[in-house]
Amino acid sequence: MKTLPILFILISTPYLHSQKNDSSLRSGQMYNYNTIISSSVNTISANKSNIEGNRYVFNKTNTSGKIYTSKKTYTANRLNIDALNKDIVILIGKDSSLILEKNKIDSLTIENRKFCKLANSSFYEILYRKNDDFLLRDYNCYIKKGRANVMKGTIENDSYELTQKYYLYRGKVMSNSFIPTKKAFMEMFKGQRDEIKNFMKKNRIDLKKDEDIIKLVSHLLNNIK
Repeated sequence: MKTLPILFILISTPYLHSQKNDSSLRSGQMYNYNTIISSSVNTISANKSNIEGNRYVFNKTNTSGKIYTSKKTYTANRLNIDALNKDIVILIGKDSSLILEKNKIDSLTIENRKFCKLANSSFYEILYRKNDDFLLRDYNCYIKKGRANVMKGTIENDSYELTQKYYLYRGKVMSNSFIPTKKAFMEMFKGQRDEIKNFMKKNRIDLKKDEDIIKLVSHLLNNIK
């Protein structure tokens, strides 16, 4: 991965801007006094041109979002999450991204989807929340090696492959990761097999759909003690 220290790069494109006498920030020029993006830790990350696909959580580049710190809120254009390197980034042009200091970020929203940081410094998407109970989704990415075509004497390009895992965070305790299946929920909510089966059948729950996963988790957390 090609990196260049941010101290040697001049960026004039509007990404972040601090608004005077206001804790929220509007889109505008990015200034070097911004503590989230002005540090020796920050780097510009260049994408590898020979890898196909996308390593970011949001496939679109023109996203809008907000960054929340302990003291301020920032409005950010082109905000994204690099699932391969687990970084919070601002996309620059077509092939590069500015890595932000995630240790200074508490939470963020991108395209009205909220992400929170937990003890391991990773950011999880909040799909559902009831008091201190959360249904979370974690995004990861790996590089799939291209296959060799013996007949043609060619090798396919490598490609980014995004994956998702889900977690229940209850009482400040994180569950093991799981893929949403009827069996997985029965294992997490032991003794409620019939309740889960009946609710899924009655409501035609499809665990491939986010809204149905949320509907089932909401029912379990609100009705099962």
